[in-house]
Amino acid sequence: MHDNIVEDIEYLLNENKVQIKLDLCQWKQANYDESEPEMQAGVLTFTDVGSFQIEPPKFMINSNEILEVKVQDDKGNIEIILAGNDDVGKVCIVAQDVYWEVCD
Repeated sequence: MHDNIVEDIEYLLNENKVQIKLDLCQWKQANYDESEPEMQAGVLTFTDVGSFQIEPPKFMINSNEILEVKVQDDKGNIEIILAGNDDVGKVCIVAQDVYWEVCD
């Protein structure tokens, strides 16, 4: 996930979901084929979300580069560190499941 771009994060409280819109850098993958597009847009959806937080609270999501992703434990705790214009933000999610969907 390092170096990929987060375009938007949406917390769907009533549905217990967090959706992260990403642009994945396919060209940085070891198995990249030059006939494929260099970037792939998609949505990473976390379901059965128990907790969601962005720090600092006023951190703006706007084409932020992923610096690091940490799986904190086996209970579904994920921490995503993002580069901002003038600062660094942290997205913390506790969820039961996650899936990837490619956007056309």
